[in-house]
Amino acid sequence: MKIKEIIKITKGKIISGSSEAEIDPSGISIDSRTIGKGQFFLPLKGNNFDGEEFIEEAFKRGAIGALLCQRKRASIEALDSRLRGNDNEEKILIQVSDTTKALQDIAAYHRKKFKIPVVGVTGSNGKTTVKDMIAKVLSQKYNVLKNEGTKNNHIGVPLTLLKLNDSHDMCVVEMGTNHRGEIRLLADIASPTVAVITNIGPSHLEFLRDLKGVFAAKREILEGLEKGSIAIVNGDDEYLSTIKSKAFKVMKFGFNAANDFHASGLSTYGATIKFILNDRSPFALNLVGAHNVSNALAAIAVAYNFEISYPDTKRALSEYSPANMRLNTRHVGDVTVIDDAYNSNPSSMRSAIETLAGYPAKGRWVVSADMLELGQGEEEFHRSIGEAIAGSGFSGLITFGDLSRHTSSRALECGMDKNRVWHCSDRVKIVDILKKFMDKGDAVLVKGSRAMKMEEVVEKLSCKVK
Repeated sequence: MKIKEIIKITKGKIISGSSEAEIDPSGISIDSRTIGKGQFFLPLKGNNFDGEEFIEEAFKRGAIGALLCQRKRASIEALDSRLRGNDNEEKILIQVSDTTKALQDIAAYHRKKFKIPVVGVTGSNGKTTVKDMIAKVLSQKYNVLKNEGTKNNHIGVPLTLLKLNDSHDMCVVEMGTNHRGEIRLLADIASPTVAVITNIGPSHLEFLRDLKGVFAAKREILEGLEKGSIAIVNGDDEYLSTIKSKAFKVMKFGFNAANDFHASGLSTYGATIKFILNDRSPFALNLVGAHNVSNALAAIAVAYNFEISYPDTKRALSEYSPANMRLNTRHVGDVTVIDDAYNSNPSSMRSAIETLAGYPAKGRWVVSADMLELGQGEEEFHRSIGEAIAGSGFSGLITFGDLSRHTSSRALECGMDKNRVWHCSDRVKIVDILKKFMDKGDAVLVKGSRAMKMEEVVEKLSCKVK
């Protein structure tokens, strides 16, 4: 990509350097700490940081150019003078009005250079799992680019798209949101040709208000679909089942036999799930959690549309392993830890409880931390989880966080043994209780919203046992 293209895309102004110079879009970096020789620095500004403060550091590490927007002309000229140094090498500096928007505009422009399918994945739960399953299955036949981890926001999606090159046949992009308009922005940047919506559940209600608000936010991914595109949605979902269109094809997945891709004959034992696809094709997943069958169905639907054979799809899904902190099972000493610490909301918490209830173990324990961004109903959501836990016959419950007090108190109201319910103010105490009361052959579920950092409990528990 030539510098003059970047200037045109961003409506920027070149301060120094040649507009005929070229950069590799995959070398655009927002992190001065890891930037390498020949890369281009794009500093972002946040609530607690200003990336422009590290422009000089980026150049010292080998960057050939940078965007900036905050500095006044005198400051820019002084910076340019300092950057030339003793060798008088002219660095590329481009001034833009907004570096974040510049990143997004450059990524959208770059994506449109590639006439390849892009699969966009959104939903309240299961986005990362479905994205990874889809990429795993499609990789049986195609070279697939996907966003790493959960880089699914207005920064992560553009950075992923900038990695597109001529070797890629397809791209799978997870899209997250907690405000209206964010999915629309990401869809405008990524231009998906296939849109997958996993489900609609009570997540980010602090900003999206209610399930109708969540549905409105998630369905923004459909707005830019062109004729001939495909929408793959959860047909069992109250909201998603209503989606119809004459402009693009709609395919549905779920447990209901009316869906295009449906599962029956479900059986689970330990970390294995078996089901029958469309009453004729057996599948097996080496995972815990029956909800992962729904995730697999979404991937199967995508695979079907790109002519991946059933044998290849079966093999890929049987080999799939979940991302870190997403219902990972690990044996720690004589007990099993079900690590679902990445995030939590009422829907995913109930799925995790069902998973634990069906897991073969002598005793079953729950460590439940706060579920955040739930808005005015947050207390009642936590109380409902306490009721569900009390009704599942678990051996013990440990809660952590201010909101989770409502979980433990409701569990006690519903008859759970007071000697088997604790509320802790620190993570070390949680580990101490588990070490004291858990028996050989027990299993414990550890779950909470991202900000609660419940992975520290898993780590401390592992260290304690060792």
